[in-house]
Amino acid sequence: MSSQRISMSRKVAETSPRPRYVRFSSPNPNPGPGRGNGRKFFGDRAWPMKVGAGLAGVGVICYVSCLEQVPETGRWRFISISPKAEVQVGQFALQQTLAQFQGRILPDEHPVTMHVKRVVQTVLDASHLGVVRGYSQPHQQFSSNDFADDDTWSSSSSSSSIKSSPAAIASAGKEWTVIVVDERKIVNAAATPGAVIVFTGILPICKDEQGLAAVLSHEIGHVVARHAAERLSSQTIATALTLFLSALGLDFGISALLNKFLLELPNSRLQEREADLIGLRLMSKACYDPKASPAMFARLGQLQSQASRGGFSSPEFFNTHPSSESRVREIESHLGEAYALIAANPACAELQERVQAFKESARLKDAFDLGPRLGRNHDHIHDEEEVWR
Repeated sequence: MSSQRISMSRKVAETSPRPRYVRFSSPNPNPGPGRGNGRKFFGDRAWPMKVGAGLAGVGVICYVSCLEQVPETGRWRFISISPKAEVQVGQFALQQTLAQFQGRILPDEHPVTMHVKRVVQTVLDASHLGVVRGYSQPHQQFSSNDFADDDTWSSSSSSSSIKSSPAAIASAGKEWTVIVVDERKIVNAAATPGAVIVFTGILPICKDEQGLAAVLSHEIGHVVARHAAERLSSQTIATALTLFLSALGLDFGISALLNKFLLELPNSRLQEREADLIGLRLMSKACYDPKASPAMFARLGQLQSQASRGGFSSPEFFNTHPSSESRVREIESHLGEAYALIAANPACAELQERVQAFKESARLKDAFDLGPRLGRNHDHIHDEEEVWR
């Protein structure tokens, strides 16, 4: 009997749980469901890779959701900046320019400013992109080789629609501020949403109104394609790449090089070529001669060659802009399309008729009236005809 009791007590002792010693202030030895998972996750040596993969997945989703096409060319690109924010950035850039060049901005009534405004308005009218703020028809007309000597200026042309950008960027009611900065050392022009800035240093490169229209149409083309918003959006990609590589401890300046040579420079050259094409269409819709665009870039290339003479000319891969030679070739390959736009625009046909009628009347007047009185021969007639081409 006693042996049975002993065996029973042993069984009870074996089956009953032994008391566990719990040290004071030690964590709960029996965490509930879900507890302790964080310690397990961060205890895993591969947790940085898991976090990185998750962030990369989120980044891919965000990138794809922000893809859109450039309406004028069909190119896909990443844009995460709203049109409203883009306009605000453009206004900030305009205010900076006004502050930086205070005292060197030509007044609104200056003939050069009025001429630039008229060309901008012609380009905007033809594609329903907006109106120039404070624009009125100038009283002074210019002659042909307008900007070649810096002090004299030309006239021609007038004003159908480019595929629309958001209304905040460019639309029929959008107002544009046009300013001309009297700075001949700066060979440049620029445009932001609602603003066009021209430096007088670019005028000799323009040479005449046709060349000026080519420059202005190119800059407005950047706005129409929202290239500024695209560049700002690209910076978010570069920042995310930098943070990702830094988190993995793999940066070492790699992100800066990747951003420079695989994102910033190629995209900049691509945008310039795109603006060349859009600008060619814009000026053609406004009845300007498309040949003026490659001619202008050829003159710009000559200036760049003179500036770099005796120095090192870096390959196109290292530059933000394509070479002038490649731009001229690319634009010339689209001249057929540009002339088709002119031929399809009744306003251009009317303009050509008026110009031809004017040329004919001027030829007759010089031939039969002024020539005999002034004792001149008729050789100048051919010179005048060349001037109007």
